[in-house]
Amino acid sequence: MVKKVRTEKVTMCTYLNDIKDGDISRDQDVQRQFCSDNSFINGLGVTILTGDYLPPIILGEVIQKDCGAIQLYVIDGNQRTTALSMIRYANYRFTSSIEDSIIPYQDKKRDKNGMVIIDSDGNIEWEIKEFDIKNKTYKDFPTPLQKIFDSYQVETVIHQDCDMKDLSKLVRRYNNHRSMNTSQKSLTYLDTFARKAKTISVERF
Repeated sequence: MVKKVRTEKVTMCTYLNDIKDGDISRDQDVQRQFCSDNSFINGLGVTILTGDYLPPIILGEVIQKDCGAIQLYVIDGNQRTTALSMIRYANYRFTSSIEDSIIPYQDKKRDKNGMVIIDSDGNIEWEIKEFDIKNKTYKDFPTPLQKIFDSYQVETVIHQDCDMKDLSKLVRRYNNHRSMNTSQKSLTYLDTFARKAKTISVERF
């Protein structure tokens, strides 16, 4: 029996190229358009550059009846996909309100002439640097940070052998939730006081 889903991991560069080239479509019939804000894009960029966790992107495949070719569609993760594409290809500039904008990275040590320093054993010398991505675009990143972004491993979950009706049902299933309201989002900024605030809010005076 063929499994309904399979999982794959690809680099960020490969995934976004597949999106750009249309190998993976973001235009499924009932898929909503991009509606997230700058804080969402900012946070996503930091997540990728610091190697933090990105939930899997859920895709669906439709087999074309006339030739048996497969077209992939984004089912869940369209907001993330669009935001990541904006960072990589649309010169998105991280805003001044971004949190945790200073990103550490490893780079080769160089002398005053820009030549890589080699130690007495013939090994490259390395150092840890920091780069503030605030008000910067992908093109402004030092090469090591561009490599970190491009090589990030994107996990995809692929629903196999679907038709467009199946995909529409899956879009509805995966997107049947509510976003945080203003009060819930504000609570996330209270850090260590959040639990006390929640306790007080449910107590009767």
